[in-house]
Amino acid sequence: MNTSPALVAFDLYGTLVKFGVIHHPFRKILMWAREQGRSPQPDDARRLMTADNDCGALLAALGIFPPAKMLAHLHLEIQEELASMTLFDDVLPTLDALYNKGIPLAICSNLAKPYGAVIDRLLPQFNFARYLSYEIGAIKPDYGIYKSLIAGSGLVPGQILFIGDTWLADFEGPTKFGFRAKHLVRGQPSEGDSIIASLSEILRMTT
Repeated sequence: MNTSPALVAFDLYGTLVKFGVIHHPFRKILMWAREQGRSPQPDDARRLMTADNDCGALLAALGIFPPAKMLAHLHLEIQEELASMTLFDDVLPTLDALYNKGIPLAICSNLAKPYGAVIDRLLPQFNFARYLSYEIGAIKPDYGIYKSLIAGSGLVPGQILFIGDTWLADFEGPTKFGFRAKHLVRGQPSEGDSIIASLSEILRMTT
């Protein structure tokens, strides 16, 4: 890249934040619903990640009404997951460097509403523009969520650098619509113009 990006947009989970404990609480509820006779729907995951509702309302919209005890356990498992989350080692040094360079930051991520709370808990010092699937009503790699990033930033796609750990959602999707992008694969050597092994590598792309 021969010009510095005007905005760097990050995926959240697997890119900035890592789980310490993984319970898959929504998956468990979906499995329970299947055992009760509800047929899984191909858009179940999409609907969970594009509704700005609490857990009970999210499930009710899918026609799933778990017992109160099960719903309480789902809340507990989500809170345990959130409490276990930490930042990858390369996150704060990279974000601090970008901030000091005056480069605006954004988070663009697919997640159910309860998981958005980790941003304020682990990264309160950064003024991220937020493009979260449950607020936008669209998920990556659909154009709608990238379009919201373009509209919200007032930039053209080529001015935005997209960073994430999922090839389809964070590299192939953004580049299809004209964004710059890097696929983050920690523990693997950087490769060509597409794969980076550490967030720190993006600092070479900024001036």
